[in-house]
Amino acid sequence: MKANLANFQGNVVKTATITSNDPDDPVQALKLEGFVKPIVLMKPSPNVALRAPAGPLSESVVELIAAKTPFHITSIDTNLAGSINYSLQTVSEGTDYRLKISNKIRRGNYSGFIRLKTDLPRVPYLFVRVMGIIKGEISATPETVMIGELSAGMPVRSGSVTVTSNEDKPFKITGLTYDKALMSVSQKKLENRNGFLLNIRPELQSAKPGSVKQAPLAVETNVGPYGKADVLVIIFNNSSGPPTRR
Repeated sequence: MKANLANFQGNVVKTATITSNDPDDPVQALKLEGFVKPIVLMKPSPNVALRAPAGPLSESVVELIAAKTPFHITSIDTNLAGSINYSLQTVSEGTDYRLKISNKIRRGNYSGFIRLKTDLPRVPYLFVRVMGIIKGEISATPETVMIGELSAGMPVRSGSVTVTSNEDKPFKITGLTYDKALMSVSQKKLENRNGFLLNIRPELQSAKPGSVKQAPLAVETNVGPYGKADVLVIIFNNSSGPPTRR
């Protein structure tokens, strides 16, 4: 069994399953455990997660430290150029470098890497994995709602969505866009925080029996271009006759 431990550091566990024609023991599990002493230490981790609502995020820092052999970084690039900013600082030439990473977008998710080329023959590249989960200024929870008659003979189900400010600031809903033939939406202000509760009721007379329809609900607010929220409403009509509301 061979394991590629490039860009690993610390405790590592690798597993494999061996299948044979042995009738008494056809499947065996093989586990390889070890501790990787990297040539270049990446502290606190070679993985960076940027998770936060919209607004300024603090920088994440990865220290690149020579374990024994001095090294130099000759170039740096990324596949996340539109999503992150990064910079490299030399703390101590040949032994210690500081990579600073910050979020660039106002809303959305991304996953990729920063690649640093070195002059080490055994470690020509160092990779820092970067994941971003950036919420807009307004969130809708849940983002997917199922309404209608989900199963034949069951009462018709309505749904609700909570729309809140991720920065807990007052705001107003300025528009709700949805298919009025498939559902109706009403709103009321939350009592204990800045936000609104949307009640969503299906209009099954516009949906054929046995059908499942997907209908987007767009929420616009006065917060600005990043103050929008989207909800996917899935409408089931498994009825064979007039619906009974719940």
